Amino acid sequence: MNTTMKDIAKIAGVSINTVSRALNDKPEINEKTRRRIKRIARELNYTPNSIAASLASRKTKTIGLIIPDICDPFFAQQARGVEDTAKEEGYSVILLNTDEISEAELKAVATLRSIRVAGLMLTSVFPGTDHIENLNKQKVPLVLLNRRCQEIDTNYVINDNQKGAYKATKHLIKLGHKKIGVILGPQRITSVLDRYAGYKKAMAEAGIELSEKYIVYGENLKPSTGEILAEQLLRNNPRPTAILAYCDSLAIGAYAAARNMGLSIPEELALVGYDDIPYAQYFEIPLTTVAQPAYNMGKAACKIILEKIKLGGDEKDLESQHIVFEPELVIRKSCGAQVQIESSWSDY
Repeated sequence: MNTTMKDIAKIAGVSINTVSRALNDKPEINEKTRRRIKRIARELNYTPNSIAASLASRKTKTIGLIIPDICDPFFAQQARGVEDTAKEEGYSVILLNTDEISEAELKAVATLRSIRVAGLMLTSVFPGTDHIENLNKQKVPLVLLNRRCQEIDTNYVINDNQKGAYKATKHLIKLGHKKIGVILGPQRITSVLDRYAGYKKAMAEAGIELSEKYIVYGENLKPSTGEILAEQLLRNNPRPTAILAYCDSLAIGAYAAARNMGLSIPEELALVGYDDIPYAQYFEIPLTTVAQPAYNMGKAACKIILEKIKLGGDEKDLESQHIVFEPELVIRKSCGAQVQIESSWSDY
């Protein structure tokens, strides 16, 4: 049976309130009594009930993180950045996945609010804004991670998605490709819209007319979805000579589709991803991709949350923080280029 403060109070011959003050290092107790109570607590292997404490104080030392899929290496890196930063300040992180499902996002927000997390970080798939507006009205410290909310000014940490997709598409065009397919995620999320805008901009600048048959959207970012969508693209006649994938996980699926259809990368199909997940460089044909610093983005988001928690709704807290990381094109063999470093393209 777990030791309670009542047990400690009985042995120490003091009230439960005195035990509570001693264990929480409150000033209104003499040092000798504090040390004696703490010694008894150690001897009894007392463990504080953090849930009960949070119910009493209406505060916790936990932060909520809502992401699409922890199995995706990009989101896993971000989660580690969040956790490492939170740990430095004595906070724990509770993580929930949405699988890019709107209803799952709303449920995750409600769950984390019900256990009174101190703040929320959210990679949102939800097209509506009511839940974000409500969090802002309730002064819940909130950071949107990877995706913005266009209708509401709130804290966010993102990559310059349009610029990254623009650089990748322009690179493929410079390699001589005109039939460039693009595999995107759910149409309702801002990072998808931004990367599509970058793709369109590069194509327009090159005078290449967009073809709807070369543009496909998936409902999630899993490799299996990338494989299905890549096969759809590659059945076109004429088929695309290059594919830009919204993320490396979708690119992995495209890689498998090309192999299943007997197409050689990069000789018959150039392939570019986005994220630069840790093992992209270790593919049989190393993946050209747009790097974004997942771990540092997670750290940056958590630092904002911790700052907002400390301010506690102070007037200084009213101004939203916007952090935009620069994308970096990482050129490897999958695109067919012989040049290995981005700086060779002086006009990027």
